[in-house]
Amino acid sequence: MAYLNCWNHYCHHDTVVGFICGIKKMKTNHEIICGDCIEELKKIKDNSVDLIVTDPPFNIGKKYGKYKDSLKKEEYIQWCEFWLKECVRVLKEGGALYLFNYPENNAYLVPFLDRNLNFKRWMTWHYPVNTGMSPTNFTRSQHSILFYIKGKKSRVFNKKEIAEPYRNPSDKRIKALVANGSNGKTPYDVFHFNIVKNVSKDKTSHPCQIPVPLLEIFIKASSKRGDVILDPFGGSFSTAVAAKKHGRHSISIELNREFCDIGRERLSKISTLNEFVR
Repeated sequence: MAYLNCWNHYCHHDTVVGFICGIKKMKTNHEIICGDCIEELKKIKDNSVDLIVTDPPFNIGKKYGKYKDSLKKEEYIQWCEFWLKECVRVLKEGGALYLFNYPENNAYLVPFLDRNLNFKRWMTWHYPVNTGMSPTNFTRSQHSILFYIKGKKSRVFNKKEIAEPYRNPSDKRIKALVANGSNGKTPYDVFHFNIVKNVSKDKTSHPCQIPVPLLEIFIKASSKRGDVILDPFGGSFSTAVAAKKHGRHSISIELNREFCDIGRERLSKISTLNEFVR
């Protein structure tokens, strides 16, 4: 494991109790590192992380505490490349990176990622909105998600874990696929999930919160039980929550101590019953 021991690190251990369907007891570790992502990433060993899923600041003036979310465009892209370089270093061969951002930011990061990783897909999270309508522009209702892997071959892609029902199950070709063991189709590259609204029971004080069910898709697809999931921008700690729900370890880095406390609280409340589901 790539975990570190330091006064500003919190590690939550979760033991699965029981022995069902031949699955042994297991313990997942969820480390919260309160500190600057670039400095803390440097302390993690090379090739030690199985999957990275992250939603960094978008440089749109959000209030994150210590971090200034209003850099000049060139400074912001350079800053992203600094921490992405460390992400590439700590990611295992065949490991995956899922990077959330606005399309106009991710477009500038593609050249850097193309030089260091292998492009798989540009995906979209579409969320319907009732506010923020612009009188002079089309209303924003999407984030882009860049999917890359380290090396030429994915170490894992669990199609069966994320399969969706076929849309035309009566088609002869689909019936043949089902007869041969297929449990559904691979999801399309546009994901429709509502934003986490202020009235949601899961909403935290963090200004930008990704829905856990969306993150679960990527974690189930690109990791295995017991793998280490890294999120350099812990934020609301939804990535760590999704990791714990599915029997993965997690490392989350977060600069704001208030948000680190949110992570501790959320992780302490997560049930792990579905870790028994194959």
